[in-house]
Amino acid sequence: MQYENAKDILPASLLEEVQKYAEGKAIYIPKRSKTKGWGELSGYREKLNKRNSSICGRFAAGASILELAEEFFLSPETVKKIVYGKKVVLPDYSPSVHSAQQYSNAGLGEEWVRVFLNSHKAEVPDASEFFLSELVRIPLRLIEEDASAASPGGEEFQDLPLIVMFEQHRFHVLCQKEYLACLRREKKNSHYAFIFAKNEEYGYYLNNFGKQFQR
Repeated sequence: MQYENAKDILPASLLEEVQKYAEGKAIYIPKRSKTKGWGELSGYREKLNKRNSSICGRFAAGASILELAEEFFLSPETVKKIVYGKKVVLPDYSPSVHSAQQYSNAGLGEEWVRVFLNSHKAEVPDASEFFLSELVRIPLRLIEEDASAASPGGEEFQDLPLIVMFEQHRFHVLCQKEYLACLRREKKNSHYAFIFAKNEEYGYYLNNFGKQFQR
C-alpha cells in the first residue's frame, strides 16, 4: 500500500487534531461503508445464491450434471463449477455476443443483461417476476414484432444479442426494434438472445421452445 503525507490531504485544523492521538505514526483510515457488490441492490445475488443452493441440494440427492443443466437451463460446465465449488470469475464486459457468451457460460447472464440495459437506459425486468434463460439462438420468425414500427435504415449490424420477452406465449424484443429490423434486412434466420420468461410461463416456454433452441 502506498502511504501519503497527511499534511497534503487533511485540512490544517484536522491534522492538528489527529496529531494529538497519532503523531509520527502510520495509520490506516478505513472506508466509511462497504461498496455494494454486483447484484446486491437488485436482489439478483440472493436469487443466484438460492438457485445454486438448490442445484447443490439436487446434486447431493443424486441428480446428474446433465439433468441439472437441463432443469436449470445452464451449461454442464456451469453446473460443475457450482456443485464442485469452483470459483466463478466475472468475465470482462463488452457489448458483444462473445462477452454475453462468457457471462452466460459462467451462469451470470443476467448480470450481462443488466449492464447492457442500464447502458441503454432501459428498465431491467424484475428478477422476482421473470426467469432469464441462458444465451440461446432464437428463430427470428418467432418474434412477433411489427417491422414497420422500426425506423428505416436504423441500427447497423453489431453482433449484439437480442433481449427478448416471453409473455402470454408470445415473443417480443424489449428495446431493440431497430436492431431486429436490421437483422431481418441482413436475412438472418436466427440470432443469439437472452429470453426473459414470466415465472408462471417458464415451464411452457421451456417445454415448447427452450429445449429446441440452439446454444
